[in-house]
Order: sequence, then structure tokens, then C-alpha cells
Amino acid sequence: MLDIFAAFPASGSVLQSGLALLILLLPLSLLLAAWMTSRGSQYLARAWTLAEGGAVLAMMVALLSGVNVLIYGSGIASFADWCPSIKLDALSVMMLLLTAFLGWVILRYSRNYLAGDKGIAHYLIWLCLTLATVWLLVIFNNLLLVCLAWSTSSLALHQLLIFYKDRPAALMAAHKKFFISRTADVLTLVASLLLYVRFDTLELDRLVNALFNVHEADTSIEIAAFLFVISAILKCAQLPLHGWLLQVMEAPTPVSALLHAGIVNIGGFILLRVSGLLELVPAAQLLLVMVGSITATLAALVMMTRISVKVMLAWSTCAQMGFMLLEIGLGAYSLALLHLLAHSLYKAYAFLAAGETVSRQRMLHIAPATHPLNFAQSCLSFVGLAVALLFSGWLTGLDPRHDAVIWLLGGVLASGLLPLVSSPSENRGWYQVILLSFYAFGLSLLYGTWHFVFGRLFPASAVAPSIFSIIFAAICLLGLLIVQQIVLSHPRGSLSRWLHPRAFAGFHLDEIVTYLTLRIWPARLLVSKNAQPFNPAGSRINNKEKL
Repeated sequence: MLDIFAAFPASGSVLQSGLALLILLLPLSLLLAAWMTSRGSQYLARAWTLAEGGAVLAMMVALLSGVNVLIYGSGIASFADWCPSIKLDALSVMMLLLTAFLGWVILRYSRNYLAGDKGIAHYLIWLCLTLATVWLLVIFNNLLLVCLAWSTSSLALHQLLIFYKDRPAALMAAHKKFFISRTADVLTLVASLLLYVRFDTLELDRLVNALFNVHEADTSIEIAAFLFVISAILKCAQLPLHGWLLQVMEAPTPVSALLHAGIVNIGGFILLRVSGLLELVPAAQLLLVMVGSITATLAALVMMTRISVKVMLAWSTCAQMGFMLLEIGLGAYSLALLHLLAHSLYKAYAFLAAGETVSRQRMLHIAPATHPLNFAQSCLSFVGLAVALLFSGWLTGLDPRHDAVIWLLGGVLASGLLPLVSSPSENRGWYQVILLSFYAFGLSLLYGTWHFVFGRLFPASAVAPSIFSIIFAAICLLGLLIVQQIVLSHPRGSLSRWLHPRAFAGFHLDEIVTYLTLRIWPARLLVSKNAQPFNPAGSRINNKEKL
């Protein structure tokens, strides 16, 4: 007999059994599409249809599974000793729905984007394999299988990143990513081995229970926590190991959308899965806070200097990943999950609509030049944002004594509207200040509401973050806000003139990492005669990007 969803009430066993089986079999549609594509071009159209249909079916199954989890609660599906068990809870269901939707969108976009390309069959094969491994990753209940699926998805994505093999910049960036990702894979496998030796299991549900009963971390637990944190930092493109994320723009646009909207976010998903482990090691959480805060601050400053749309979006991803890791380090798991979902949807749209973004920027340059608000109006903007945040926090029931992290992150969200007072839009003076305050109130109220909803689905950490972590994050984010306002208000001031060339160069961090990477593992690139030149960091030389 199959032991299916033993933790669930018997009343829903038939539905639960069917959903569990469907979820486990979903990747087969993508694998079948890849196999059909490999047989010949005559099967290509059917393979595309099958892959898109599998993504639609995955969305439907994920929605039904979400209803099932809301009614009956979370559970584990175990079919046989030789078959891996799957974990269905709010996190896995939302991630499955997200990845299925993104997969469907990217498949449909890619079918038209690469129509007529001689490498379209190769592209479809590796895209299907990437999506299939990601679907398995989010539902597996075994930590080792999750880590192996994470590594396999990265290997499949590598083939998409080098889709244009005649572009040396693409090959160099993929080479750097391959080296960094394989290092992260080794770290996660070692961490899993340590946990297996310590607890004699790799099943996530059993690990959660075992970690809950641990009151003080020993050496193996501490090392495993740090290894998971470092692997997430590596694969989430945190400074200074971020350069590969910026330079893989040579790949087709839907590949960039898949990378920035899906693959790069998996590090946050893994950390949420092992959040119980992180809570036992405050030093590992502090490392997340420090790296995330610094990355979010510096990447946001660099993003202000870029003019290329895709490069700007890449720096945005780097900053957003830093902010997500900061949230996890502070124990705000519900907000990190919300951030992960929202960023994925936004970044997929931003990359797939990059052409429209260029058109909008051209229209902004046609608009008449404006002047920023004066000092009094800027001060009133700060006051209006603070009042809006306090009022919305009071309405959503936030307690400053127990929700310090929520207030900090909410303040960052509300203050993110401040650059609007210096944006190239119509200058409305005092009316703009009032409108800005209303925007901040609505955004903060929505933020508090979503926190309430996601807090019921994925509770925050039971361990309060250290005061030092909160202060460090606050100083970094407040410093970013102040520097941004000074630069926007005085674009030709001394600070702007000093900061711009350094920020434009990414503070020269990637050059150092590229040099060390090539020293450890040299790359041999076959450069064609028609290939464009590229700099030592591995990115193409673009005259528009040079000072």
C-alpha cells in the first residue's frame, strides 16, 4: 500500500493522492517535450505545444494544491520506498505556481522570439530541462535531492547562457558563473552531509522537528548553517561575486528573464527551507544581514549611473537579492517570501518588455526639464512619509516593541518614493509633496496588509534579531537614502563628481574576482574574427557606457 499524505485527514485522501501524483509527474511533460525535440525538427511544433500545455497544467495543479493546503493543512506525500517524498505547504505551492506561470510566459515568448533561429531546438531542450528541475526542487522533501536539483538547474541554465557560442563575452560570463555555482554546489552538499551525520535524516519535515528540539548549536550545525548562507550568497550574485549576473546579458532576452526572475531567487527559497537551522546560529544570520545590506546599498548606487536598460535591470536584481537576504537574516520570512514572489513577477515583465522601456525613456527625454523641490519642500516630504508610515502601521496593528524589523523595512519601502521628487516628471511643487505622502500611506498600508496575510502562511522567526543587525541594516539603508537625495538634488556637486566614476565602475570589485577566477581556472575562448572586443572583466565594450 502507498502511504500518501498520512498527516492529512482521511476525508480528503482521494483528492490529495491525485494532486500528489500529478505534482510528481508534472516535470515529465517537459522531459517528453525535450525528448521529442531531440528526435528531429519535424516534432518541434508538437514539443512546444506539449511544453506550454505542461506549464498550464502545472499552474492548475498548483492552484488546486493551494486550496487543499488551506483546507487540510500541510503534509508529506510518500508513494514508495524507492520514490522520493514531496512536501506540500504554502511555500512549495506558491513557488510551484510562480515557476509554472513564469515557465509558461517564457515558453510562449521564446517561441516567437527565436522563430527561425537555427539553434531553437537546442534552446527548447535545455529550457525544458531547466524548468523541470526547478519544479522538482520546490516540491522535494529531501534536502539532498533539493540541493542536487538546484545544481542540475544551474547546469541546464549554463547551456542557455552560452547559446551564442561565437560571443566571447557570453562565454567568459558563463565561465565565471559556472565556477562560482559549482563552488556553491559543493558547499551545499557538504552542509547536507553534516546534517545527515548529526540527525541521521535528510527529510525536511524530520529535520525541522529535530532542529526545533535543539537548544544550542554544536560545531556541525554551525558549519552547516554558514555553508548554506555562503552558497546562497554565491548564487544570489552578492558583492563582490556579482559580475557574472551583469555580463550574461549576451544570452537571449527570455534566458535573462528566466535567470533574473527565477533561478537567482532559488537561494532565498533554500534559506527559507532551512530557516530553523539559521535561527540556531545568530552569526550566520548576521552574515546575511551584513552582506545583504552592503550589496543592496552599493548596487543601488551603481544602478543610478547606468544607461543600458538590461544592465540597469541586472544591477537592480543584485540589489533586490541583497534586500531579500537581509530580510531573511532579520527573521522576516514572510516579507522575504513576498519579496521573492513580487520581484520574480516584476523582473520577468521588465526583461520581456525591455524594448518598451527604451521607448518610455526616450519619451522622458523629450519632456521639459524640471527642477527638484526646494529644501522646505524636501523636509516636508520626509515628514509626510514618516506620518504616512506611522498611521498605516497603526491601522495594520504593528507594535513598535515587537515589530522593529517590520517598521525598519516599511520605512525603507516608504522612503523609496523620495526619488520621485527629483524625477524627470512634471514639477508640481507643494502638490507633489502632498501626493507623495498619499502614495506612501497607500503603499505602507498595502505593505502591512500583505505582511499580515503572508505572516499567516509563513510565520516570522521566533528568535528576535540582534540589535546590532537592526542598527547595521538601518545605517546602510539610511545612508543610501541620504546619498541618493544629495546626488539627485546636486547632480554636478562634489559628491556626485567623486562618486559617479567609482560607482560606474562597480567600485572595481568584479575585476578582482575575474582575475582570481581566471588564475584558479583559466578559460580558453575561441574568438571568431567577427566577434566584438571585450574587456578583461568579460563584458563587451560599449561606447555609450564609457565616461
